Parts: sequence; structure tokens; C-alpha cells
Amino acid sequence: VRPFNIFWPEEVRQTLEFQNVDGKTVVVGTVGNAGTNPQLIMRTGDYSYIITIINKDTIPHRLYVDGVNASTKLLQPDEEDVIVIRSKHDTKFNYYDIANGTKILGTIQVVHVIPLDRLEANKK
Repeated sequence: VRPFNIFWPEEVRQTLEFQNVDGKTVVVGTVGNAGTNPQLIMRTGDYSYIITIINKDTIPHRLYVDGVNASTKLLQPDEEDVIVIRSKHDTKFNYYDIANGTKILGTIQVVHVIPLDRLEANKK
């Protein structure tokens, strides 16, 4: 018996890259959720959603997530930064590029997840 708990905090990692596609600023998911301007999904509770943002464009960008007021530094080409998001409640955040005005890029959906065994116990 140990006098302390051993646990690893749960986390999800996502990497997004700013890119210029057909003259438009987009983010592309390269680790985690893929696609252009992906809808991201994270869990409520003590879970960390760690987002690495890399600027693969030729102009500066800055990612901002509303509701939690998280943002990267102003990213010059080929620079990167990391933001960490947590939420105790089901909600939805928008994420934007705010380097040159405000341009909505996508959403982050926060959901409460119930373990299957607890869900089945509630049915009885």
C-alpha cells in the first residue's frame, strides 16, 4: 500500500497549423482531429486539452479561444505556441485568428462523458 495515489492526469493533444489555402487563412489538424478548420471535441472535468499551434503561413497569426480567453502569442512564420484548455461544464467555444481582425475558424465542443459501467448501472 502506497501512502499516496499514483495517477497520470488525463490529457488530449491536438496540433493545428495555420495555412493559406486558395488565398484564405485556415487551420489544418495534423495531430488529433484532422481536416480544415476542424470541430474539436474535449471532455469536461480534470482533463486538459493541449493544443499546439504552428504557423505554416507566410504572414503572422494568433489563435484565440473565446470563453476561456486563451490565446497564442503572435506567431511569425514557422513559430509555434501551446495553449491548454479545461472546462468543468458542457459548453462550446469558438476559436479565431485575431492577428489581422477577428476571423472565426472553428469550434471546440466540451462534453460530459459517462463511463459505460455507470451508464448501465443507471438503467437498472
